[in-house]
Amino acid sequence: MTAGDHQPRFTPSLECRRPQQPDALTDSQTAALDALRSHIHDTVVKSETHRQWADDRCLIRYLRSKKWNLQESKQAVQESMLWRDSYGPNRPDKEALWIETAVGKLYVSGFDMESRPLLYMKPRLENTAASPSQIRHVVYHLEIALALMPEGVENLCIIIDFAGSSMTKNPGVAVAREIINVLGSHYPERLGKAYIIHAPWFFFPFFKLISPFIDPVTKAKINFVDMKKQKPKTKTIISAPSSAAASEIELPNGVSSSAASTASSKKSSASKDNNKDGTSTDQVNLLDVIPEDMLEREFGGSSDYVYNQQVYWDAAAQVLADSRARLENGGGSTSATTAVVQEAA
Repeated sequence: MTAGDHQPRFTPSLECRRPQQPDALTDSQTAALDALRSHIHDTVVKSETHRQWADDRCLIRYLRSKKWNLQESKQAVQESMLWRDSYGPNRPDKEALWIETAVGKLYVSGFDMESRPLLYMKPRLENTAASPSQIRHVVYHLEIALALMPEGVENLCIIIDFAGSSMTKNPGVAVAREIINVLGSHYPERLGKAYIIHAPWFFFPFFKLISPFIDPVTKAKINFVDMKKQKPKTKTIISAPSSAAASEIELPNGVSSSAASTASSKKSSASKDNNKDGTSTDQVNLLDVIPEDMLEREFGGSSDYVYNQQVYWDAAAQVLADSRARLENGGGSTSATTAVVQEAA
């Protein structure tokens, strides 16, 4: 095994692309953003770090999470600033986190097709009892993912693999609720997609207990993946001319353009449906949403990454240090991976 196998994938591959940008704000939304910015920057901000953290993208995320309620957004942003000052999420305490990071039960490595950092969670490797350190451990990895986001990327992708897990290894409801609270309060609108793999029978009663505490918008981003139905990446269908003569042109995979159009329409319709618990009904093929070289082999990819505590800690420490420096020096939160994604695009 080479040393490179232990290096986390902190740079997007060439297959990663720029994400689709959100729709332009309406006049009322722009007014709300202007009002929130004025309030935060004129009366709340106490340092350049605060000012850089509370940029327009950040403020818009809080406004969206509060359904554009200005007063609630003001309160939420202020509370997050106070929390960040006291909690120090981007200044990890190595002594407190060392046992939590020992086995690789959580780590960031790779990016999905939309250049969102991948956060792997493997509950079977749980090695500590429920405690505030477990929550701090989750926050630590969230900060790493945020620091790695290229320009224009605001979400992360989570892969939760329950293979080999047991009820005793599953996080308790109290810890799960606290993590959900921290995510919703201080990291709003940060989840892009979550893929749950090898979900055991005991997960579903557990999920039912915590489900009421998960925002419906967030819940709709959760997908259950059937590894038995995984297959190589779907071939790209080339758009055919919109003429009667072209309606039966053979596409690369042998499907006619009319059939492909019908299938695409059905897929688009199906993607809007949700399960009774609010999660997505989409049948996800991981290689269609994550580049092969970014996805680990056990999930169908080609990445040979093997977690190593010291190597990971050192690489993550540099990423977080660079991110803090950008905030403190007024350079914004843009990641060093930006240029890579721009070149790939």
